[in-house]
Amino acid sequence: MKNIVIIPFNIPWNWSTDYGNQTAFELAKNGNIVICYMLSETYSIKEYLQKRLFPKFIGVYSKNIYLFYPTLVIPFRRFKIMQALNEKLTIFLFKSFIKYIELNKRFQNRILWIFDADLVFITDLFKKNWKVIYDCVDLYTLENRENIKDPETNERRICKVADLVVANSNVLVKHLSKYTKIVRLVPQGFRLSDFSQKNWVRNLHLNSPVIGYVGGLNSRLDIDLLNSLAERNPKWNFVIWGPLLEKEKIDLNTWSKMQKLISLPNVTTGKSKDKKEIPGIISQFDIGMIPYDISQDFNKYCYPMKLFEYFYVGKPVVSVDIIELKRFPKFVKIANSTNDWEKVISALLSKPWPKKIKEAQIKLAKENSWENKIAQVLSY
Repeated sequence: MKNIVIIPFNIPWNWSTDYGNQTAFELAKNGNIVICYMLSETYSIKEYLQKRLFPKFIGVYSKNIYLFYPTLVIPFRRFKIMQALNEKLTIFLFKSFIKYIELNKRFQNRILWIFDADLVFITDLFKKNWKVIYDCVDLYTLENRENIKDPETNERRICKVADLVVANSNVLVKHLSKYTKIVRLVPQGFRLSDFSQKNWVRNLHLNSPVIGYVGGLNSRLDIDLLNSLAERNPKWNFVIWGPLLEKEKIDLNTWSKMQKLISLPNVTTGKSKDKKEIPGIISQFDIGMIPYDISQDFNKYCYPMKLFEYFYVGKPVVSVDIIELKRFPKFVKIANSTNDWEKVISALLSKPWPKKIKEAQIKLAKENSWENKIAQVLSY
């Protein structure tokens, strides 16, 4: 017997941040039934029509993965009573769909797999016969979210109601220990299957040296640092490979800096529709970089998933002072100011990256695969 797992999504399905997707893929691969509750893609019928899209309620991603979209069918939701009716109807439809899935199958466990403590309210909908896993992948309480009154209260509450609390970094384990006595440290999660296929076909046609970053171009990055590095070092090629955040979601000053960065002659940007191209992009880097803005505490205490992508391809990494990355002094060089970055990059470019270090990086990446993470979580 396998498990039936509900994963609430507070981000769109196709975002570059894909811990939810990867968890669903790995669970489904092992025969578990996964229902993704797409809270981030909640639209009214009117909004679907405005987008020229046909309203959708349930999507079948694969044999074992279903996407449930909370479509608001009752108009005038600006009125509280209509909003409440929409919520009740959505919950009724969602529970009915789950019962339909359960009709002809027996499951070992019913699991709510929650990544964001602010979604703790969903546990109220499934009080009986459901196990709750709080899988903490980032320190969301430090993220600036104006619509959340007290994110710390939500985190304390989910640690109390969860049957299992896991975290992917020592920083997060220490943080969550304020709320619960037992927090399990689990692997980070790395797309080993995509990287091991070596279907690396995209060519950037750039001369060395290439210092690259994979991930979205958005306000998490230290744009001032990147502009300064690129302007002062015209012989170095910088690559930022990922989606550009929409103009309306960013302040004008940051947008102007981003446009300046994109326009520099030694800066290359782009993105891949198929994430299986990413290993090929990284293979063309001489150095992988993590240039986050650590004036944002959310960044300072994060644990970037891209780290093991760089590791698997055997690239040296230069990063700003992210606390968790201090665990890897052989593989990650920490720098903050432009001068520090220039010294580190110059030193890394001056000699070949040792084969023994590459082998150790690949070993770490394999240990942190999604397969290993999900297996370890379920073993608890």
